Amino acid sequence: MTTGKDQLLALLKASGDEEALLDLKILEEEFEGNALEEAVKRRASGEPLAYILGYRHFYKECYKVVPGVLIPRADTEIAVESALKFLGLNKMATGDLLNIPPYGRDLTEIRFADLCTGTGCIGISIANEIVRSGIRAFGTLVDISDTAIAAASDNVRTQAVKPEDISVIKHDVLGGAPNLEKLDFIVSNPPYITNKEMDELDSVVKDHEPDLALRAGDTGLDFYGPILNIAKALLKDGGALIVEHGYEQGDPVRKIFEQGGLKKCMTIRDYGGNQRVTVGIK
Repeated sequence: MTTGKDQLLALLKASGDEEALLDLKILEEEFEGNALEEAVKRRASGEPLAYILGYRHFYKECYKVVPGVLIPRADTEIAVESALKFLGLNKMATGDLLNIPPYGRDLTEIRFADLCTGTGCIGISIANEIVRSGIRAFGTLVDISDTAIAAASDNVRTQAVKPEDISVIKHDVLGGAPNLEKLDFIVSNPPYITNKEMDELDSVVKDHEPDLALRAGDTGLDFYGPILNIAKALLKDGGALIVEHGYEQGDPVRKIFEQGGLKKCMTIRDYGGNQRVTVGIK
């Protein structure tokens, strides 16, 4: 006799998505009965697991994730590690992270912005580590998407150690700098997928995650110049701009930073050995 589980397995196998088979165990732990059947159908159709569950673990927190907001990736944790190394708070840094120069200031409070924040996972994770170290952190999470603003606001309330010190604002980074006080660092995971790469993306990403958070023109570099200009306007002298990018974009992003006047520009590889984050100092 065919059981409900057998039917679910057959449905996933028919989808041809091997990762979906691995996700079945998680779905079975989270749902039961009709809810499980519906969740498996959604996964078999190609919908990402994080949207079905409504959350994704990132760094030390668990962030709310909703359709219309980019799903946090483990590779992006390198941006968190880079910011903490710059602030002198990453005692376990290894590899390329060791090359990031320390801020060198005796700080009792730190002000920063997370541009194109999405779920808010980067900025909230950094702020929490700063607070845990005994330093006050004032963060501003910035996005143009109303869906992202709502998700980031929810995550500030539920995941931030000091939610009262983190604000979420709507602003288009392509339109210039937001009205903020001078900052110690800026971090961003902007869109960086080229138009050609968008056409070639796996359907799980292309058909479900927001184009607004992925696409960045023919070169994939549309956001780095405007973000650099924001950094030049808002960073304190000695402050850092820290951005994520594609695995082949380290050289062009460093060039943008250097031509824009940033110093000590360097690219940090993720734990898979891919170029992932570039840092420049004002």
